[in-house]
Amino acid sequence: MNLRPSTSSDLDLETYLRLYRAVHPEHPRTLVQLRHQEATWGPGELSVRFFVEEDGQAVGWAGYQTPMNPLPGQLEVELGLLEGYEGLFPLLWAFLEEQARNQGAKALIVRVREDWPQRAAYQGQGFVEYDRTWASTLDLTHFNPIPPEHPLPPSIRILALAELNWHDEQVQHSFYTLITALLQEVPWAEPLEIWPFELWRSRSLENPNFIPEGNFLALDQGQMVGVSQLLRSSRPQTLQTGLTGVQPPYRRRGIARALKLRAARYAKAQGYRYIRTSNHSINRPMLALNEAMGFAKEPAWLVLKKELQT
Repeated sequence: MNLRPSTSSDLDLETYLRLYRAVHPEHPRTLVQLRHQEATWGPGELSVRFFVEEDGQAVGWAGYQTPMNPLPGQLEVELGLLEGYEGLFPLLWAFLEEQARNQGAKALIVRVREDWPQRAAYQGQGFVEYDRTWASTLDLTHFNPIPPEHPLPPSIRILALAELNWHDEQVQHSFYTLITALLQEVPWAEPLEIWPFELWRSRSLENPNFIPEGNFLALDQGQMVGVSQLLRSSRPQTLQTGLTGVQPPYRRRGIARALKLRAARYAKAQGYRYIRTSNHSINRPMLALNEAMGFAKEPAWLVLKKELQT
């Protein structure tokens, strides 16, 4: 057995993706997505990965990175082993925890699906559940639009971002202001660190999964007051929901429902079969809306956390 650091070469990135697909075939990733993530790390942010090799062949990986919500003293970890090598987990974990401590980490988080075997392995190392989100999927072949309970307020228009001059920086700033305001309304387990505008633009608007035609906005006399986003997915025939939300003064008027229906009609017209979404377990209004639209729940995603003893 040998441990070696991964490089940023396409060969090593493909090796990681091959291992990841073998361990988590139900959660695919692509080289384009991975390349974009690597290219948008901010100053001082970390992304480190090691391969476990047997006779020169990679059989697993371990790594740590700055979380997308970069809280001080916290690192996100990831570890995977091919079938037959799971017994290496304790040794590989000891190495990974030591590496994270050497970076000054005070707490570690890991994201796992509730039905993954790795969940029990992490909990055996002292991780506890910290946050839970429900993934769910809408099969558009059975999608039957819900009639609106009442018409939208006369001043509200729904447009795709592509219908605006979205390359204009002023429009982008308005979009950023809406997105960041709504993100702070989401019931996160931890305080949310808002990305600066330039970092948000590179990670969002310049993301290869971003679809200007699939970002739908509710406007009141030109002011952006609500959004429902669709993003490209590595899953076949699938779009992924990003953020859906409406500013507090405009809630309970059917705007979120109208936005999601518009997004579903767009996805179906473009030939997609599925829309996937994810919602925090305590976000009952959005969960109820998704259930009413026909989204079927999948196994939940968990954030597990371990506080490191000094």
